[in-house]
Amino acid sequence: MLQEVNAHQRELWRELVRTELGYEGIADTLEWAHELGESSVQPHQDISHTNGNLTAVQDADAIQRKPLELLEGAYEDVDVKHLSTHYPEKILVTECSIGGREIEVWNVRAVPGSMKGEEKIKILETVFDRIMAAESRPRVLAGDFNSPDEELPDGQAIIHADKHPEIQKRWLNAELNILKGLGHAGLVDTFRYVHGYTDLEVEQTSFKNSRFDHIFASQEFTPEVSRYDHDAFGTFDDKNAYSDHAPILTTFGDT
Repeated sequence: MLQEVNAHQRELWRELVRTELGYEGIADTLEWAHELGESSVQPHQDISHTNGNLTAVQDADAIQRKPLELLEGAYEDVDVKHLSTHYPEKILVTECSIGGREIEVWNVRAVPGSMKGEEKIKILETVFDRIMAAESRPRVLAGDFNSPDEELPDGQAIIHADKHPEIQKRWLNAELNILKGLGHAGLVDTFRYVHGYTDLEVEQTSFKNSRFDHIFASQEFTPEVSRYDHDAFGTFDDKNAYSDHAPILTTFGDT
């Protein structure tokens, strides 16, 4: 699962994934990003839709994109329809057939709150609300959540929302629901599942000594290895690097 893939280089990236990684099944939101970036409709004319997400699997026929329907289901007791973000290209949901099992895979990138403000909240709320409202099923959620800012040895997440007092409570709830509330949907933080709770070393973080990148998965998959690959990224100024984040890799046991 990749995030922030250049929307203007869609075919280049899809070919790279096929030839360099051997993954034939590919789904992405890059054409969504490109179309929104070309739109003259407000607010998109003022938004930089320059990149999207890409998910790939080895089998060409083993992945299908599942766009989130705005009018899906009845309103019942909910106040909103769980899709209010202006960045739909940051949420890629696919149905993947792996090892004879159908798995719902969420590939998400939360935009930085310091730059995009409430849009980060909207993305996290959309993802959390949709997963919590859906039926229980084998599921993986991964990506760059730009959170938490810090973690205590006992796993407590520290969120810096003090610069936005007018929406501070909502901001904290949105981030903490994703980081700590997905257990109610049967998902575990694969890194903490494997390593437990302790002080983090630099090699156990993904960006500026924080764990911004995560993989949450149904506990039945039994995570066995979960680590950040510090050999696979460079600095923000390194034009030859694929990313300035260390990717997180997780290996699951037999289920």
